[in-house]
Amino acid sequence: MKKSLLIIALIVIVAGIFNIFFGPETQDSKQNAKLLPWQIEITPEGNTRVFNIEVGASNIQQISELLRVSPEIALFRDPDGSYRLESYLGKIKLGPFQARIILNLQANKEQRANFAKNSSSHDATPSGSHQLRLSKDDFELALQMPIDELSYSPAVDTDVEMLSNLFGTPDREIHIDDSSSYWLYPQRGLVILINNEDKEVFHYFPPRNYDLILQDIEQLKQAKAEIPAAEGSSE
Repeated sequence: MKKSLLIIALIVIVAGIFNIFFGPETQDSKQNAKLLPWQIEITPEGNTRVFNIEVGASNIQQISELLRVSPEIALFRDPDGSYRLESYLGKIKLGPFQARIILNLQANKEQRANFAKNSSSHDATPSGSHQLRLSKDDFELALQMPIDELSYSPAVDTDVEMLSNLFGTPDREIHIDDSSSYWLYPQRGLVILINNEDKEVFHYFPPRNYDLILQDIEQLKQAKAEIPAAEGSSE
């Protein structure tokens, strides 16, 4: 099973990779600034619409034209041998802040395997995964694939009280460790990573995928809990 972007987002933040700086505003960035992360709509089809993107239906081509960005798409092979296909939109003004956007593509197991077979190169990443470059034809195919997860990481650290006022009290809160926890809003297709030592991450998905998202969070919590035990046993 693919790993959720919310787990990847936490790994990236802990590694200290999210260094984002404000840049000059363009007409496109001013227009994008009207798109707010708390303006969430569940469509009649059961998808989550945010930033004018329909998570569960919009494809990468549509999103790149909407936001006027050139997407990067890559296949990642994780240490357990599984693959995930992601698109990275770079640093853009979306909502009130500049932010990094990562999208997870709805590629099935066979499609990911074919993309891996057609890849001509790969690079190791700090997390232990390998990034595989897509062939030209596979890149064109990936552009037409819909997304099922969107992670939005703003450049500034957001106030927890402000988030509570904007999004309301979460249906559930899961503590991962002393510095991070997840606020869960299953009916809105949203979880928020609250990080006391870094920036927050807003993670959007179709509400029908909530059980999978919850499973990923519980697995992450268990993995984090096992780290001190493993360190203690090695002494």
